Amino acid sequence: MKVNDFVDYVQRLKGGSLNQDEGVLFGNAQAEVRGVLCTWMATVDALKTAVRERCNLVLCHEAFYFPSYGANFQPQHMSWTVNRNRMRVATEGDLVVMRVHGSLDLICVYDDFAAALGLENPTRGTGWNKVFPIPETTVADLVERIKRIFGRRVLRVAGPLEKRVRCVGLPWGGLGLDTNIPYMQRLVDLGADVFIAGEADEYGFTFANDVGVPLIETGHALSENIGIRNFTDRVRNDFPALKVVFFEKTVPFEYR
Repeated sequence: MKVNDFVDYVQRLKGGSLNQDEGVLFGNAQAEVRGVLCTWMATVDALKTAVRERCNLVLCHEAFYFPSYGANFQPQHMSWTVNRNRMRVATEGDLVVMRVHGSLDLICVYDDFAAALGLENPTRGTGWNKVFPIPETTVADLVERIKRIFGRRVLRVAGPLEKRVRCVGLPWGGLGLDTNIPYMQRLVDLGADVFIAGEADEYGFTFANDVGVPLIETGHALSENIGIRNFTDRVRNDFPALKVVFFEKTVPFEYR
C-alpha cells in the first residue's frame, strides 16, 4: 500500500474528499507504507517515535507547520526553528506526514468525545450543530464527573458552580477559542446551558460568562485523542498486516 492508497482509504471512511487543509503535507505521497503512527500533532517527539517504531507514515490531526490558526503561511515561516526541527526529523527519518483534521472530526473525533462523556440522544440538529440533554445537575457535580471520566485533578471552569444545567453543548478541540466564538453562539441558539469544551482561552471564557452559559475546559488534545486512539484501532483492524501505533503524549504542559 502506498501513501496515496491510505489517503483513498480515509476518503472512503469520510464518504468524500479531504478538506483543503488536509492531505500529504511533507514527504513522498507515492512511498510504500511500512507503518502508520497516528497522533494529535506531529511534534518532534511524535516524529522521533515514528522513526523508532519504523512507521514511515505519520497521520496527524493538527497542523504540521506553524503558524496555524487564522494565519497565512508564508515561505519565510519555513525558517522558523519549530518548523526546521520538525522537517529535520521527518527528513532524516524518511517520513511522510499526512494531516486529517476536519475529516477525522467527522469520522469519529466529535462522536467519540460525546460518547466518552456519556452523552446521547442529541436534540434536533445536523453534524456538529446539536446539543445533548442530560439529567439536571449542578455545574459543580458535572465538573466532578468529568474529572473522574478523564482522570483529571483540576479543570478550568467559568460560571457559577451552583447553577443547575440540563443541556450540554460541545465546543470540542479548539472550538472554545476566540476564533470559534460563532460556533459557541450556535450552541447557545440550540439551547445549550453548559459547555464542555476542549481548549478555551480568556475570550472563550469571557463569552461564556457574559452569555450566562458555564464553560468546563477539558483540553484540546484530551478531547480529540479519544477519537484518534479509536481511529488507530480501526486502522489496525482494517490492515492487520500493517504496524499501526498511537502516540498520545501531545499535551505540552502539566499541572503542579
